[in-house]
Amino acid sequence: MTAYVHAVTDFVVQHPNWASLLVFLTAAAEAIAVIGAIVPGTAILIGVGAVVGLGHLPLWPILVWATLGAIVGDGVSYWLGHRYRHHIVRIWPFSRRPQLLSQGEAFVRRHGGKSVVIGRFLPVMRAVVPLVAGVLGMSPVRFYVANILSAVAWAPLHILPGVAIGALLVVVGGISGRLLAVLVGVIILAIAGVWLLQLAVVRALPLLARAHVAAVSWARGRTGVAPRLVMSAFDPDDPSASTVLLLGLVLLACGIGFVGIVQDVVARDPLVQADAAISHLLQSMRTSWSDRVMIVLTMLGDTVVSASVAFVTIGWLAWRRAWRLAAGFGVALGLAAAFVMALKAVLHVPRPILFSVGADAFSFPSGHATMAATLYGMLAWLISASLSGRWRLAPLAVGGALVGMIAASRIYLAAHWPSDVGAGVLFGFGLAAIFGLVFRRAASPNLQPAGLASVTVATLLIAGTWHSFSAFDAGLTTYARRDDVAATMSRQAWLGGDWQRLPRRRIDLDGETEEPFVLQWAGSAEQLRKRLIAAGWTSPIDWSLQSAAGFARSSTVVTALPAWPLLHDGRPPSLTLVMPGATADGRAVLRAWPSGFTIGSEQGRRPILIGSVIREQVTRRWSMVSLPQEDGSVSADQEKGLSSALSATARLVRISGTSTAETRPCLLLAFP
Repeated sequence: MTAYVHAVTDFVVQHPNWASLLVFLTAAAEAIAVIGAIVPGTAILIGVGAVVGLGHLPLWPILVWATLGAIVGDGVSYWLGHRYRHHIVRIWPFSRRPQLLSQGEAFVRRHGGKSVVIGRFLPVMRAVVPLVAGVLGMSPVRFYVANILSAVAWAPLHILPGVAIGALLVVVGGISGRLLAVLVGVIILAIAGVWLLQLAVVRALPLLARAHVAAVSWARGRTGVAPRLVMSAFDPDDPSASTVLLLGLVLLACGIGFVGIVQDVVARDPLVQADAAISHLLQSMRTSWSDRVMIVLTMLGDTVVSASVAFVTIGWLAWRRAWRLAAGFGVALGLAAAFVMALKAVLHVPRPILFSVGADAFSFPSGHATMAATLYGMLAWLISASLSGRWRLAPLAVGGALVGMIAASRIYLAAHWPSDVGAGVLFGFGLAAIFGLVFRRAASPNLQPAGLASVTVATLLIAGTWHSFSAFDAGLTTYARRDDVAATMSRQAWLGGDWQRLPRRRIDLDGETEEPFVLQWAGSAEQLRKRLIAAGWTSPIDWSLQSAAGFARSSTVVTALPAWPLLHDGRPPSLTLVMPGATADGRAVLRAWPSGFTIGSEQGRRPILIGSVIREQVTRRWSMVSLPQEDGSVSADQEKGLSSALSATARLVRISGTSTAETRPCLLLAFP
């Protein structure tokens, strides 16, 4: 994804005129009848705006070209309507959908000249109002005044959100380059998804409806396995047939996601490193009151509570004589429990904190998340399938929120890694989708969904309250925050080669490796700070509302900007120092983190810090913002200053090697 984003960005940077032409044509197409319905204009304009925000295109020319395109697009539609008048109704797509013109005509007659301004901001009316204005003979002066004024407001509303996204991505990119690429990809997919959804509503759904009718017509009266399957899945007389596609998509998405997580865990992909980083970050944010809230939430997923809700649900189904549903409900829960135990026994993934024995001492997948998603997913489907109208969404939303809270509590309390919880939720919801597909005809109002919801909620509250009160103190002990235990090595072993056991590169929150560590320091962060301060390094300005506001001014000097809060393995740095560079807008930034190792000696233990040094250059954007960005390795003079600051009483060991994208030479070991 990183290479793709860079390739697109490089093309736009090298061919800025193409970007201007793209913006002009897109803005024009948005306002031209027929074309505006099939071109994802908003997505394209926001995407170009994001490139502007990333600093690769100038802002004002893009705004001008977007405005001109909007004016020309409306002008072309107006000319077409004025030229062909009432013959427009014979032209596709108005010949197929004459209601578009009638709706547009009613809109223009109601609002008059204001309809051109209002219609530009309405997705349906945008490409119809200028055409209808021409058909109805609106005067050119009246039309173009409204056209130009609305275009001047419309263009910034479509470009500036993308600029804001791009500027935000620059900030995120300063903290994590790969996270930047991921966010760009997510934004592009989200915008494209919205456009595809709109296209599906307009084009695909009618085609699916016709395909449904054709499939049923073909299968009706035929014999064989395929016709029976078609009639079973798409029987028009079956009120639950419309849910087959939705449940199938849920099952497919859950299956793909679950298999992907399992593959990453087995292959020890960056997802595993991201697990540790996210868990460490959450542990550093824990408080006593949030611990208590999360312990109560996690107890709602304990076996005694889940079993109580499951028992009451099965009993209700049996009382309503829904024997197949009751049996299927119990079988699904049994399969979920067996699958969790089997996978834990096979993969042997250790928990973040050890508080169990046997198979339950392993972590992947999360039993709490799996059972909660299976139980409350099936329960929510049973209740929603027995309802009608908007009420069908309520049990699904409540069940999803409850599962989400239980799952989040497991990650927060370090009972599971994020991948454990994600896999458990996906497997549980997938199993609930299978349950819904198998028993989609069995759920009915005869189950009395209001009664089922009432008894299960009451059971959850009663069992959860009783369990929380009776086991809360034990939960405080079980889920108490554990401080990391540092491994100890001798000074001789460290210098003799054990330094290689320490991390060589920083691990970002997304699990990817970043810049190399060029410093290992056996001593406290304060000792290192004093040594470097004496050599010309300084403490950066603290983060505050006032210092953060400096990013929004193009005249802010580099010394007035705080350093980005980079994380290593989810932990903030113990020390951050800066040194001015050769230019007024440049600086070197040194950060040091605990390595998880200590040096043991007769005088006691000394922690080993690992540090990175990067060079930053402040870029000025649109005379509005100042953003420091990584600008390669530190200079020779800065590296020499770092070495001289430590060489008085420290031993320096340079590790030679070939400089590549993954490894760089010069690992500096130092100790007082």
